[in-house]
Amino acid sequence: MRQHFSRRKFLTMGTAALVALPAFDVLSARAGEFPGSQVSGPESVQVALIYELQAAFHRAKTTQDLDLMMSLWADDGVLTVQGNPNSPFVGTDHLRGFWAGSGSFTHHRFSLVPSFKTQIRVEGDAAWLYFECHDVANFDQTTRAIVNDTFLAGTLQKNGAIWQFKDMTAGPSSPLSVDHYYFP
Repeated sequence: MRQHFSRRKFLTMGTAALVALPAFDVLSARAGEFPGSQVSGPESVQVALIYELQAAFHRAKTTQDLDLMMSLWADDGVLTVQGNPNSPFVGTDHLRGFWAGSGSFTHHRFSLVPSFKTQIRVEGDAAWLYFECHDVANFDQTTRAIVNDTFLAGTLQKNGAIWQFKDMTAGPSSPLSVDHYYFP
């Protein structure tokens, strides 16, 4: 008997429970696919793990957890920031310096993502990921406002059982658009 799970239920089950499931379908939020399309089989587990990476990225920014942010990057990870004269940031020390001085870590913000624009393509132990971040300042006050719109896109690498950012590019994702992608 084949079981079907919503993405929310799937991601709250925990990784150990996922491996034990013999067959399941995960709703896919890949851009360019028809609504309701599904990814099934071994690739769906990898897609779910990449969604967990993306969620951890936004949690790290929102909670200003620099150690969590750094755990998401390969030791030799590269971040190219469009318009930043100090870019690219290569390796743990440079990435840590970048993130520590970024708006998310110097200002209290809530990081949001329009999940329907997320793109994920898995190819073995490498993957492509595109997503956008919309940061809300003063999110716990009536004066809240979106203060930053960016994208993050590039390659991920699988390190053992976990996915990490490997070679990423960041830049502005404005003006806001339902169907425009800002990279490549």
